[in-house]
Amino acid sequence: MSSPFGAQAMSLGQLFADPSFIQVPPYQRSFAWTHEEAGRLLEDVSEALDAEGESGQGGDYFLGPMLFVEPEPPAGRLAAWKAARSGRVHEVVDGLQRLTTLTILFCVLRDLDEDGGELPNERLLAAIGTGGVSTRNRLTLREPDETFFNAHVRGRGATRVHPADGNLSPAEVRILEVRKHLRETLADHDAAQRRQLADFLLDKCHIVLVSATGIDRAHRMFTVLNARGRPLARNDILKATLLGTVPAAALDRATAAWDAAQTRLGEDFDSLFSHVRTIYRRSSAHIISGVKSIAEEQGGADAFVARILRPAAAVFDDIRGARHSGSPHSDAIAISLRYLGWLKGGDWIPPAMLWWLERGKDAPDLAWFLAGLDRLAYGLRILGVGTKRRASRLGAVMQVIRQGQDLKGAGSPLRLSREEQGTIHHNLRDLHARSAQMAKLVLLRVNDQMAGRPQDLAIEDLTVEHLLPRKPGANSRWREWFPDPAERGRCTEALGNLVLMTKAQNDKAGNLDFARKKDVMFKAGNALPLPINDFVRRQTEWRAEQIEDREAELLRHLDRLWQIGPPQTRADAAPKASPKQRGVPEFAARG
Repeated sequence: MSSPFGAQAMSLGQLFADPSFIQVPPYQRSFAWTHEEAGRLLEDVSEALDAEGESGQGGDYFLGPMLFVEPEPPAGRLAAWKAARSGRVHEVVDGLQRLTTLTILFCVLRDLDEDGGELPNERLLAAIGTGGVSTRNRLTLREPDETFFNAHVRGRGATRVHPADGNLSPAEVRILEVRKHLRETLADHDAAQRRQLADFLLDKCHIVLVSATGIDRAHRMFTVLNARGRPLARNDILKATLLGTVPAAALDRATAAWDAAQTRLGEDFDSLFSHVRTIYRRSSAHIISGVKSIAEEQGGADAFVARILRPAAAVFDDIRGARHSGSPHSDAIAISLRYLGWLKGGDWIPPAMLWWLERGKDAPDLAWFLAGLDRLAYGLRILGVGTKRRASRLGAVMQVIRQGQDLKGAGSPLRLSREEQGTIHHNLRDLHARSAQMAKLVLLRVNDQMAGRPQDLAIEDLTVEHLLPRKPGANSRWREWFPDPAERGRCTEALGNLVLMTKAQNDKAGNLDFARKKDVMFKAGNALPLPINDFVRRQTEWRAEQIEDREAELLRHLDRLWQIGPPQTRADAAPKASPKQRGVPEFAARG
């Protein structure tokens, strides 16, 4: 007698492939994850991928069990053959959030490839759905989510599509939020990195597919799988492993310190161990094994808790809260932390923690280091440096700190080389086309620089608007001012053409002529007092001359902020060959 339950370990490439199709039954809830859960999933997968590459050994990542109902499993060879031809349908009971997020991730990778002029990744296309005459989606959501998902995620190029109707359901808002987060996180990956991530997802990320016949059996299994409490996090495993080795006399003290750090950091406690692993040069090891080896080096778990965990938790808490007190330099320290906190990914946190732990009692030096780290972290993003190369550069900074060497010298990895400064100037001129998120952050930084202090703005509600629109009307004044399409395209994407507006203003501004856009921006009742827009307020026309003058003004403020050099001509700002390309060691030409 065959069992009504079944379980099979498989890769995502097997799950998202023929003859398997997944349907969301009507009783399921809609998509409930936010960018935080989706970002954590991508971060965990990326960490596993990086660990595999650094160790040079095969690795994998386990996504957990997923529970499905298979209404009528095939009985016998003929039935199985027919089912394979027509598709084997599974109704998802547990795993919907992961499956939906993974499908969004596949679609984002597909569209980023197309944005970069790459041929479509056929494996990703197959994981999204079948092609040809009989098109069929690999994952089918319930309506009305399915229609929205097709239009804004699954269709070719759909992850670039913005909804025309602002009246969205909560699930639709969350889908767009996750889509936006994944696109921004992966925007600095080149084609090879995206291909590597796609292959890792499909070949090295695994699930256990648990199936049951009939919803009643599936519900009972779901109850069993989910009634045992929350899954163990890394810190749970580490706590059990490490504190189990502490002598009885010290156990209460170590446990109290561990619990205090966990209470202090809350949901961020788990990520503390990732930062600690990076600080202490265990980037090639998995987090749990890396932290265990650090504890062994310290002389055991009790010493690890006292010397590393407790002080690191305190410093991490201040860093994530952008706090410092007790010094005339405290405001400068807090401001640098605030701006660094705007950057997604947190790869700057380990060097900030290491410096603070090693030399944090010297507040002037801490303020100097964080200002330099802010300059480097933003510079690398503007340069378009990918995740691995940023990690390498920041790792070099930490190596100098650990060795007690000078970070202020000409060869310091904390400094931007002359070549890097020149490329930054070049990239700034069309930054929005390279990274819309970085363009917004740069404008916000310039706005604060012009104001002389951080502005209390709801930055989530601010957007970047092109004054000269990308698609001006055929008979608009814009065509008269910019008759040459090549010059119009260059000026449209120029840094000097970008302004900050609220989302409501942006919706109104659209392709309006300059005078009407100014009314939207500055008319009483609409005006947002942003110093970065003052230049625009003073103009009666918006031609190439005004755009170039404003661009030079913005670049002068960025030079005061980050010491990247004064504004250059566009020819001077073209990227030069890097030291590495000329055969010079990467940090030998620091200026």
